Amino acid sequence: MPERLTPRPLILAATLIAALTLLSPAAAQPPDPRFDEETGRDRRVWPPDVLVDYTRMRLTMEIPDMSAAAFRGVQELWFTGIGAPRTSLTIDCGPGLTVQSVHFVSASGGVRPCEFSRPATNKLAITFPAPLPVGQTALLRIAYDARNPGGRGAGLTFSGDDRRTPEVDYMCHAQGQPQSNHLWFPCHDFPNDRLATELVITVPHPYEAVSNGFIRSITHHPAAGDLPRRVTYHWVQDAEHPFYLVTLIVSKFDVINLGGPNSNRPGLWIPVYGALGSGGALELNFANTPAMIAHFEKLFDSPFPWDKYAQIICRDFAAGAMENTSASTFANMFGRRGASGFADGIIAHELVHQWFGDLVTCRSWEHLWLNEGWATFGEALWAEQQRGRRRYDGVIWEKFSSTISRTGGRSAPRDAALVSNLYRNPDQRFYAAENPYDRGAVVLHMLRRRLGDDIFWKGVRLYLKRHRFNQVETDDFRVALEDASGESLERFFDQWVLRPGHPQLAVDLEWTDDQRPNGETAGTLRIRVEQTQNIDEFNPAYAFVLPVWLDLPEAGRTGRTVHLVCDSRITTAEFALPRKPDSVTVDPGMTVLADTTIRQDLAAWLRQLEHGPSVAARAVAALALAAFDDDRAHAALAAIAFGDLEDDAAVIAAATSALAEQPPVAATGP
Repeated sequence: MPERLTPRPLILAATLIAALTLLSPAAAQPPDPRFDEETGRDRRVWPPDVLVDYTRMRLTMEIPDMSAAAFRGVQELWFTGIGAPRTSLTIDCGPGLTVQSVHFVSASGGVRPCEFSRPATNKLAITFPAPLPVGQTALLRIAYDARNPGGRGAGLTFSGDDRRTPEVDYMCHAQGQPQSNHLWFPCHDFPNDRLATELVITVPHPYEAVSNGFIRSITHHPAAGDLPRRVTYHWVQDAEHPFYLVTLIVSKFDVINLGGPNSNRPGLWIPVYGALGSGGALELNFANTPAMIAHFEKLFDSPFPWDKYAQIICRDFAAGAMENTSASTFANMFGRRGASGFADGIIAHELVHQWFGDLVTCRSWEHLWLNEGWATFGEALWAEQQRGRRRYDGVIWEKFSSTISRTGGRSAPRDAALVSNLYRNPDQRFYAAENPYDRGAVVLHMLRRRLGDDIFWKGVRLYLKRHRFNQVETDDFRVALEDASGESLERFFDQWVLRPGHPQLAVDLEWTDDQRPNGETAGTLRIRVEQTQNIDEFNPAYAFVLPVWLDLPEAGRTGRTVHLVCDSRITTAEFALPRKPDSVTVDPGMTVLADTTIRQDLAAWLRQLEHGPSVAARAVAALALAAFDDDRAHAALAAIAFGDLEDDAAVIAAATSALAEQPPVAATGP
């Protein structure tokens, strides 16, 4: 049979297709980080199984010497069988913990020893003496010794004596987020289960132990034989919370109480703990806490959910602060003299966590923005309460600018979005480019602007009520807002929460004069918006409504707002106007997370700097003026940056930054 020949046109077509394939954007894409190309292994992190329902933990500890990072512990861990009968359990247990014994206590009260092993450095495997039936509750009693149970801000960190003070004041403090509490007690170290907790802590006199919940008892033990005086503190947290929010702080403290009948929040104990001699500074620095609690209770329509709200200053703290249930811990960032309102931002942040993060907790770290985005948004909400909407907008502008500067229009799904389980360790989620703090707050602000205050807060309150003392995912928040608003928000969440990056917009303006028959001069403004970020099969154009404010004084109005519906690469719209606007501001209310450039002349930017309709509008104008090598631009920026008049902090910061980037202005004179 003769050899079959392929027609020449088909050969050429096949060659062309192959060449185009090699040159296509898909072929140029970097390897997909979601899986290991060599092994095919999925690199994403999935929540661990919760094979039993943990219901309560009582941890009894004795710290004999505060100068040594060691203690003896007995943990009692109650749990109920779920799913299927269980014959064993593997939990997280740090390398500094030496387990001495494990006993199984059945529902009938029988106590039997368990076999146990350490299959990995951070694991404890326990075999039950008999299967645990579904629905039956049992208790594990684990006795262990701890030596160096963490440190450097993870687990339980012991701090040396502060030699700047005359007293000897060693300290230890816990830090469990994200998965570090197993370094000082065995646990299911992941946020997808909750339980009640008790800590019974014996420390040398006169040290004091602080933990979650309310203080059930304080027992003093007199010196006896070789034993010095000791004190036992019994703290009880009856309302369930995740393992990572369990805390312990031991030191010698000055303590003040900001609550009481004459405070903004009578009936709630609000202690603040700090170093000896710091009481006056603590009272000033944290003075607004009761008013904050009362404000957020009203705003969220949810009473403060815990028995107390303590705030404790810790030495050697590895982060700024941490929202442990009912007992937030702070790095030592407060001056000894104190200043009322100085740290309101971080204080409000940790306080809002008591609802968003503690009362309602993200089920896994991929949904971290539900915790951190809300706490960061809380900073803006408190600024709004104290100083009004302009100060709120200033805080949002800072978060908006930070988000834009950290990220670009990158390619999905190859980069981690705001919600992502693509990480090597959970710490990475806190420092991701799509930052759960700033971007999370911006997303909440955008939702507030889109839905309006009444509907937005109705949905937020429904979310808190529906999921209190439970774990949540992003869809739980979306569904609550949809139920409150009647709107479908899937596309919004897909674009701004589940997709990395943001649109990059180039806005062009074209004005055409129109001489009318009556002699009046009017015209048409043509606005062209182009999305210049990468658009491909993985990244469709964003869909949004873009507000544009026209500085057009007329009939007692300072201007008007027009809206462009954008859902493709290029959007154009024309508007008939009585005259050319003095300036044009794109999205002054920060409703769309976008990196926007708009070409305007110097006069328009100067006008926007002085009369812009919002903090964001004026800050954008200040930054735009950095490009002008002109005395008028320099003088306008200097008037804000160095002026005597009080101005918005965000505008001052933008003007100062613009002056630093501006070309030096040549000296003028005779």
